[in-house]
Amino acid sequence: MTRPGSDDTAPHRLAHDLTAHTVEMIERFVAAHAADWRLPRTFAGHQVGADVRADLIFTLGHLAAVGVTTIAATPIDDAITILLGEVDGAGTHSFFSYRIAETLLEVGPFAGNPRLDGLDDRRRAAVAVACDSSSFLPLLDAGTLPRNYIAVLSRCESARLRLGLIEDRSQLDGLLERLRAVLASNPRHCLDDSNDGSGRYDIYTADIWLFCEPLAEAIGSEWRAGLHDAVTLVEQLVGPDGTAIPWGRSTGGLSIALTVELAAAAIAHSVGDDPGRWLRRGADAATAMRRWFGTDGVVNAHQHRDQDRYRGPARRLQLTFDLLGKLAWAARALQTASPGAASARAAAYPPVDRLVQFDDTTGARLWAYRSPALAFALPFVGAARSHYLPAPVRPGCFEVPVDQDLPCHTPLVIDGYRRFAAGGLPVAVTHEARSLTAHWDGFVSTTDTFATDRPDPLSGTRHARWTVDGRSLVLDDTLMFARVPEAVSFVVPEIATRPLLVDFTCPTPHARSTIDVDGIAEWRTSWSSLIRLHQLDLDPAATLTYSVRVTPKLRIASTAYGHHYDRSLYGPLAQRVVTRPSPLGAFADPSVDIGEVDAFHLHWPEWLAFDDVAEHERIADTLADHGIPVVWTAHNLTPHTKQPDRFDPVYAVWAQRANAVIHHSEWGRDRMLDRYSFAPEAEHVVLPHGHFGALWSDDLRRLDRRSAEARLGFAPCALRIGIVGAPRVEKRTAEFVAGFVASQRTDLQLAVWSLGIGESLPDDPRVVAAEQYRTVDAATYATRLAACDLLALPFDPDGEMLATGTVADAIGVGLPVLGSAWGFLAEYLGDARIDLGRAGATEVAAAIGALTPATVATARAATVARRRAFDWEPIAEATHALFDRVVERGV
Repeated sequence: MTRPGSDDTAPHRLAHDLTAHTVEMIERFVAAHAADWRLPRTFAGHQVGADVRADLIFTLGHLAAVGVTTIAATPIDDAITILLGEVDGAGTHSFFSYRIAETLLEVGPFAGNPRLDGLDDRRRAAVAVACDSSSFLPLLDAGTLPRNYIAVLSRCESARLRLGLIEDRSQLDGLLERLRAVLASNPRHCLDDSNDGSGRYDIYTADIWLFCEPLAEAIGSEWRAGLHDAVTLVEQLVGPDGTAIPWGRSTGGLSIALTVELAAAAIAHSVGDDPGRWLRRGADAATAMRRWFGTDGVVNAHQHRDQDRYRGPARRLQLTFDLLGKLAWAARALQTASPGAASARAAAYPPVDRLVQFDDTTGARLWAYRSPALAFALPFVGAARSHYLPAPVRPGCFEVPVDQDLPCHTPLVIDGYRRFAAGGLPVAVTHEARSLTAHWDGFVSTTDTFATDRPDPLSGTRHARWTVDGRSLVLDDTLMFARVPEAVSFVVPEIATRPLLVDFTCPTPHARSTIDVDGIAEWRTSWSSLIRLHQLDLDPAATLTYSVRVTPKLRIASTAYGHHYDRSLYGPLAQRVVTRPSPLGAFADPSVDIGEVDAFHLHWPEWLAFDDVAEHERIADTLADHGIPVVWTAHNLTPHTKQPDRFDPVYAVWAQRANAVIHHSEWGRDRMLDRYSFAPEAEHVVLPHGHFGALWSDDLRRLDRRSAEARLGFAPCALRIGIVGAPRVEKRTAEFVAGFVASQRTDLQLAVWSLGIGESLPDDPRVVAAEQYRTVDAATYATRLAACDLLALPFDPDGEMLATGTVADAIGVGLPVLGSAWGFLAEYLGDARIDLGRAGATEVAAAIGALTPATVATARAATVARRRAFDWEPIAEATHALFDRVVERGV
């Protein structure tokens, strides 16, 4: 393949990437299915139509225009000629007629056209017939075709005229007059694609202006105004997934491709809010588009998802080249764009809360809502199929079946074996901040597609109010019927990658259930497959009221995924939070899609990318670029290796990038703030380290002190002190042992399982265990705790530790602590700590000498009393609330 190189300007880089992707997909297709450019006559059980050849020719024409000279080892003009030689003239029409005609126009008129060189008269005649769609004009006049076909047929006639295939331009002039009238009929420049004014607003509301781009000069100033309004509409709706219009027909991959096209058009024609923003939107959509093709270059839009019935599996190849043609056109439009940089994500997708009015004569409206935490489009348009009903739609979160009689997010009413929903155009719509109210008189038949002879509606009313409450969308609904129907239900569908928490409230008899629909074809959307339904089934009555609260579960990627701290924290939140490993860093889990992460929970930065500051910066940039906020639990002031020259710069990176920081004590918070410079907008909260009693409870229930000491081979004694946990620089184990030995208490024993490499202890019969630290199983650890009456935590108060998990074990199992005056211990334990001062040998000896059963009993009671404060449930609730706030604020 030969194609032009990329330069350093962002629009040209995007053009280069679009070109490269398009070429790659075509070359894969040719290698897999079309050797020597012979298109198959059937594909997966379906005849390959003339539309496939036309779209491939059109795409190759755009690639040639951007400088691609060879493709699949063939000169690109030769490939076009080969494909033109097998054109089915009579079978080519409408969109596909102008695509062949305009590809020829690129290099000259029909007579003597170099792309027809070598074709005999019969084949040239077939190409001429393929350019002619005048037979569709009676269908247009009869109202059989959607109104966007006026633009399509205008392009066909315009191209035929310029090719020299016709001389009489009267038919073209008549079409252009009709086209100008249609485009000017709505001052808001939104196309109602119906022929009866019923409000068929969908992707073609915006796409019509791209259809008309080759006719812009003939249309006049109305075209630029319309393109501006189309671009402005999509600005309110598009998200990082690239979807321009998420409801109605031709969404899915086509809607993402529309964003790429509109980005190119907005930049090329200087319309829209900002070229940098549109460059970012176009680049995001182009990235998303890559996921819509298989390894053989064929679109995967029908695999584990679905398209409109008229775009079913029989049109897989047509859709493939339709999409690639759009990308190639966008690359071409971007070639002449002025240099510029893409905007940041937050600028490209700012908050939106707007009621869009499609026209001035009907109730056709659209609520466009976008915040860092929640985004959706809620259309009120004139159709009642599943993908046109008034339901919140956001790919990857709120999805509905495509082109089915399956109402979602709106009530299904069954009466006399007829099915109805509150769809079609409302009689009133009122918008307030974060809220919208709509009212319908009557319930429309859900069997309605776009026919003009619609069944009579069911008499009644619906009054609905949607409210955004934080990360939740709440619906309050009231239904009234002239006569009681046979069944009324409401379903909220859910996709696998975006679990939902759904809460129904209803004062009248009802049933709630969750229904598995995974793998059922009718429950596929344009983007994915629905896996379950949350259903409210109401006992029918003349008046029904209910509320629905839908909250996307938080999807948190944790760098401590699987650690017992992480399990303890998120266990109580299992119904509201989905945790997963980090998709980034040295231990990244490649199965985690970063696009399916709402927040990033950072624990120990050194285990994310070690001391590679540049890699930490890259990870932080990647998270910010995906709009993922960072919550950092500051377990440490610096890693335990005590190498500040290596790791302080790493911690400094995250201090600047963290959106929120969890500290385990006020003392620790102050130490962190003194040491590092945090972003001024970062939220700092103090949440205690939860206790680990639950981790050892099962083993401890089977043990008492006597059986534990017997298992460990210890002789009975009055009190036994234990030192557990990893050795630390700040852990004054040797000083403690020296103080213990100096105490001369013969009724006490000391068990040390915390020695560092090379450490040893004095030979003293009261020291019953002196073991190097190693990780042991839960049963062994529980046995050690059960054998002790106290734990010693002799940490240097001036050290660089912020916390220790060992104290969580002590609280969890009710063991009193001999603890130093370290700020964390003093705050965490309060009066449950038996003071060791600075934990020097003299202070330790004095504290041990003063130990009495009463002192220990008092400390134990205080320890048990504090356990409730360190239960994971309230800590988890506070953590969830923090993540809620952080996700709502965004990056």
